Amino acid sequence: MRLHPGIVVAALLGLSCTQYHSISSISDSWLEVKMDLYAMNFDQAEFSLTDFEKHLHGFRATLNSFFSSPVAHLYEVNRPVDMQFLGAISLALDDLKEAAKEGSNQALIAAVLEIDSLIGQMQLIDTDFSNESQLQYFQLFFFFSLLVIGLILALGGLFSGLRKARAKEQQSRAFSRETVLALEHERERIARELHDTVAQDLWRLNFQVEQIDKAVDPPTRNLLCREVIGEQKEIMQKIREICNSLIPPGFKHRGLENALRSLCHDFQQRSGIICLVKAAENLKLNSLDMDRQLQIFRIVQECLSNIQKHSGAGEASVLISAVDSTLVITVCDNGKGFTVPGSYTVLHGEGKLGLWSMRERAAYLAGNLSLNSSDDGTMVTLELPLGEIV
Repeated sequence: MRLHPGIVVAALLGLSCTQYHSISSISDSWLEVKMDLYAMNFDQAEFSLTDFEKHLHGFRATLNSFFSSPVAHLYEVNRPVDMQFLGAISLALDDLKEAAKEGSNQALIAAVLEIDSLIGQMQLIDTDFSNESQLQYFQLFFFFSLLVIGLILALGGLFSGLRKARAKEQQSRAFSRETVLALEHERERIARELHDTVAQDLWRLNFQVEQIDKAVDPPTRNLLCREVIGEQKEIMQKIREICNSLIPPGFKHRGLENALRSLCHDFQQRSGIICLVKAAENLKLNSLDMDRQLQIFRIVQECLSNIQKHSGAGEASVLISAVDSTLVITVCDNGKGFTVPGSYTVLHGEGKLGLWSMRERAAYLAGNLSLNSSDDGTMVTLELPLGEIV
């Protein structure tokens, strides 16, 4: 069951829908009065004003009802000048009643025309007021709609920001956890390498020193001394290599570009794979903080380590450039390539922590790491939006 809007408004005001009259009802009541006037014949002696006065009284009652209605109150508040027309109708009605009693056709017609004109103006004013009210309601609805849309967009942006912050926090926690694990693995590797190389060499060196004390003839003693010196040099070189794998020597003073060139040189000497480094001119990499430079160095170091272990390549290259204020570092090789997984999570699940850690380091730097591999070789590209770096 649907309710008429007028009934709903009246109910909200605590009023019955028939208690007050509108301008439309005033016009209908005036039409009844005019019909009586047209039916009268003032030349007849039996002329009576009873019926006419009855409708005239009803018309005045309709006017009074409208005067006391909430609609008239709205007119008084918003359009006080328009209420003068209603007062003029009441005065013209008095003139009409007097003219009817006197039987003056001229005065009667003048009063009817005046009331017609005043009611017509009131109808125009009522239509204009109704349109203005509808426009105000529409503007209010439009403003409210914009407010709701803005609130939805703001909540959506807030939710998106919270979701990104949560994802970033989870990623940071995962990176921190994997960093701790990587440190533990690195400690194990260093301990194993020290035990298998340096410790064994020192034990052998100690045995040779004991043999020197036992040697009787000078030639044997000299030979043992030369062997001890050679062993010492080898041990020192191994210790230096272990230290270099932990932190590049002079990294803070030499800068990222020189550190990468030294890394590629040592890689070439160690693996026999030709490694070229090419950097664009006028790159101000020293403006990067040490933490970023070190993370970039570790990514390239991991790339070269993977090339040596898995690619079977004969050549590799490291290219450093800048594109639209973005630092781009590309590591390529001409090895056999491999199948690139669809997700880095797969790498972590398969225990391939090298590529996974490279991706996490790139995410830590707010950068992007892409991997392309085929039968012709592999290309790893690191992109870091760093603002003005050239």
